[in-house]
Amino acid sequence: MTKFLVPVDGSANSDKAIRYALSLAEGKADLLIFINIQPNYNTPNVKRFATQEQIKAMQEEASKEVLDHALEIAKDSTVPIQTIMRTGDPGREICAEAEESAVDNIVMGYRGLGAVKRAILGSVATHVLHETPCPVTIVP
Repeated sequence: MTKFLVPVDGSANSDKAIRYALSLAEGKADLLIFINIQPNYNTPNVKRFATQEQIKAMQEEASKEVLDHALEIAKDSTVPIQTIMRTGDPGREICAEAEESAVDNIVMGYRGLGAVKRAILGSVATHVLHETPCPVTIVP
């Protein structure tokens, strides 16, 4: 079974990666996995203003918006698509999911919606390139 993992965050670069992954996967892949990583808001300052349930609901809602957008882009695909939400550091979580799901390739944009836009390869993409157990395709 050939699997592609596509990290999505709703950015234009993420959308490009989705489209590229779809073109790679058609007729060649058995599964596309769209993954969205939500930040971990479990900090003392956030806990002052929101309960764990409120934080979780906010993360799930934000992730659903992003994943629904990704599914809309892929609506005409014949390849089965699975969606996953994880919480934590994006680079670590992408690598962990790649290993757990035994994916054959990760297809991702080179910059996403990080706190600081970078002029060069984004920090998440750099982390994934160095730590992943499989090939990575970076879509400019």
